[in-house]
Amino acid sequence: MTTTEGITQPSVAPARSRHRLVIAGMATLGLFAGAIAIGQLSPQPVRPPSANVGTQLNTALPPAIASLPLVDENGTSTNLASFAGKIVVLSSFMTLCQEVCPFTTAELNDIDKNALSSSMRDKVQFVNISVDPGRDDPAHLHAYRAFAQLMPNWTLLTGTPENLATLWRYFGASYSRQPEPTPLSTDWFTGKPLTYDVEHSDVLVYLDATTHRRFVIQGMPNGVKAPLTSGERSFLSSNGVANLTNSDNAAWTEPQALQVVSWLTKKHLHLKH
Repeated sequence: MTTTEGITQPSVAPARSRHRLVIAGMATLGLFAGAIAIGQLSPQPVRPPSANVGTQLNTALPPAIASLPLVDENGTSTNLASFAGKIVVLSSFMTLCQEVCPFTTAELNDIDKNALSSSMRDKVQFVNISVDPGRDDPAHLHAYRAFAQLMPNWTLLTGTPENLATLWRYFGASYSRQPEPTPLSTDWFTGKPLTYDVEHSDVLVYLDATTHRRFVIQGMPNGVKAPLTSGERSFLSSNGVANLTNSDNAAWTEPQALQVVSWLTKKHLHLKH
């Protein structure tokens, strides 16, 4: 309080003290923004995938597996070592599968379309390797790309019966040739009747950029909402059609498969639909 000629007046704090509070608050915000910019306040790390979905590993591919000769849809020789530097999502499949493979491919392709940016696609490669060397030649593989409407960062591989048996034995996938159920289905590519089927297990293998096995999922996806192409849908067997509405035997979902990619890329990835 101050007194002037006997009149008591309230004291007034200097205006500059309020300015100091404002400046101090702005400085704090600036430090906070700066910390984010330099990474001192980073987002939460991506959580690892659930053990209920698959098995976490950290095992380098043996040289004999990494360098095992395979053949792509163009007839070019290649091997798994050629994907070093990329996250690889590798799945067992055959172009004439009518029950599970179309669902696996459709779910993974949907992840590719709706969760990965163009820059991310340069770092993630989807690889389908056949369990049907007798029919999956490069021509079948090449036609399958359009049949399944695959994104560009997909590679389709086949090989000799001996090399494919060695590779899938290592990755834990079994397969065997079986009689074709009657009535005989028709090859969607050649139009000829199918003379046999291949019964096989369904495996998803995730490799990191150093070609280490990091996660393995065994079993079929939940195909109830799988975005199948019209060709894939029309080629389904009766068991395949049942998978469109029955998820009782499903081992994984599309978000769960995406979570493994998020974990390996250290990016929080989300489906856009």
